Amino acid sequence: MKYLAANRENYKSRGDERNMAIVVDGIIGVGKSTVAKFLSEELGIKLYQEILDDAAESLTQRMLDKFYGDQTRWSAIIQVMFLNHRFKDLKRIEKELENGILDRSIYGDEIFARTIHQRGQMSEDELIIYRELLSNMLEHIKAPELLIYLDVTVDTAMKRIKKRSRSTEGDLIPEDYLIDLQNNYNEWYEEFSLCPKIKIDLNQEGELNDEKKKMILDKIRPYITEVSINEKAL
Repeated sequence: MKYLAANRENYKSRGDERNMAIVVDGIIGVGKSTVAKFLSEELGIKLYQEILDDAAESLTQRMLDKFYGDQTRWSAIIQVMFLNHRFKDLKRIEKELENGILDRSIYGDEIFARTIHQRGQMSEDELIIYRELLSNMLEHIKAPELLIYLDVTVDTAMKRIKKRSRSTEGDLIPEDYLIDLQNNYNEWYEEFSLCPKIKIDLNQEGELNDEKKKMILDKIRPYITEVSINEKAL
């Protein structure tokens, strides 16, 4: 079963057009928000965040807490919630005709649905409904400009999840769930063919210091010159 949001064949109706989105993706705890914020400031691009820093009491975080407490009960509804959020962000980017950077997006959303289904926490019928909804949405958006895939070990991701103390997720996210998620992320990345893609290893300990920032910019420099962005990044 191929990922709907990984292959260009699902975007035939939009031709070779691209939206102006740069996507930062990877497993939970990989550092997407930190890298996306840095690139947003460095490149002068508007940031679209999956979860806001002050969102401990938000609907999104409340639903995540429910999901990690009972994945079978809440898996389908939370997948639809995130899918809808990510679709709205991309439509806004296309409407405003300006670059946007996303710390996760609709393109990798299906990884979570597949993982949950494989773990027996989403029924076959629920997955079919989800994929039909995703397919309908893909007909109304363009492929992104660039995918930045952040890669870390599960151990590193778990340490970062516990350190950031976002609500109760550090105690609720099972390690075996992250292992399954990472396996599917690696498969998805290999399949992904919508736009240029790069993989960045972020296993180093510590904050996003100047050395790491330079490494990230050096990695993406060959691609960002093709995007209409703040010239200070070039």
